[in-house]
Amino acid sequence: MRSLLLMLMIFVLQVAKAHALTPGLFPSLSGNDLNNKPWSAPSGFPAERTLVVIGFEEEQQIEIDSWFQGMNVGNPSSQIKWIEMPLINNPGVLMRWFINTGMKAGIRSKAVRSHVWTAYTDKRKFMQACGMPSTKDVYALVVDRAGRILAMESGEYTKAGGDRLLQYLNPPQIPIKARSNRLP
Repeated sequence: MRSLLLMLMIFVLQVAKAHALTPGLFPSLSGNDLNNKPWSAPSGFPAERTLVVIGFEEEQQIEIDSWFQGMNVGNPSSQIKWIEMPLINNPGVLMRWFINTGMKAGIRSKAVRSHVWTAYTDKRKFMQACGMPSTKDVYALVVDRAGRILAMESGEYTKAGGDRLLQYLNPPQIPIKARSNRLP
């Protein structure tokens, strides 16, 4: 009886975890990157399909960076367009300036700063809309400009997770058959 109950609990937890990472829709947001250039998401993402890595705490930077290193976005030949999005409850104008100034001081490269789009918003509502169950992990998403979350992974980069995201970042191209204008 105990083993049956244990198996049932494991099954329920697996179903809950699978449901918890069911992607939703990316909410519309706007702000300024760390170079003070305005951005709008998801319509203003740099590609039709963009890698978006979302973190919640400064201590998660190692996990966030693991996605960019694992996906090799720093390689000049990389075709992956990406955004790092710290998600923070809106603390007001003064605290936003303080937070942005601190982040900007920690990132010397203007090119990298252009990829950091801090989202000052209602964190709970944002997470619910996207299907993110917890702030304990970072989330790597593939999002299109319509806001559809095509794929989502949580936690630190893994090769398997990166490969799953790549399937959505680089979908196979379906060849278009040439048409003839000749009449039969």
